[in-house]
Amino acid sequence: MSHPPLPGRRDQIQAFWLDYQKACSVQVEGFSATAFGHTRAVADELAALVAEGHKRAHATLERDFEADGDDLPRPGEHVVVLDGRGTPRAIVRLTHVERRYFNDIDEEFAFECGEGDRTLAWWLVAYRQEFAERAEAQGFQVGERAVLILEHFELVWPQ
Repeated sequence: MSHPPLPGRRDQIQAFWLDYQKACSVQVEGFSATAFGHTRAVADELAALVAEGHKRAHATLERDFEADGDDLPRPGEHVVVLDGRGTPRAIVRLTHVERRYFNDIDEEFAFECGEGDRTLAWWLVAYRQEFAERAEAQGFQVGERAVLILEHFELVWPQ
């Protein structure tokens, strides 16, 4: 059975954030903390790709933000990336956020996501499967015109 990522401990996330600000001599107010992926195993894999600098973009179903009551991300915001156990692994700064239909994803975005063999073909198969499994389990419809929020980012910590 696939378990969702753990949310992480507030004190551990805050300490990671403060270490970043101190080491980089920056003062930034506010950040969010999240795991990429809906299982612990996927969150571990994606957090490692972010920390290694391979993953520089991520796609989320727009409905996830709506269902959680979260505002859409904005450029300039910082995100503490958590692994499946909720441990902070990296901090990224959003550089560009856009809304795009699933069937409008291109090779460039698939490459920036840094997953699999970094091709559009791999990305489409993997995300069709992930979104279809979630839709079935959670009782919603998803298709080629599903609206995605694409987040492009740069790794700022660890350097």
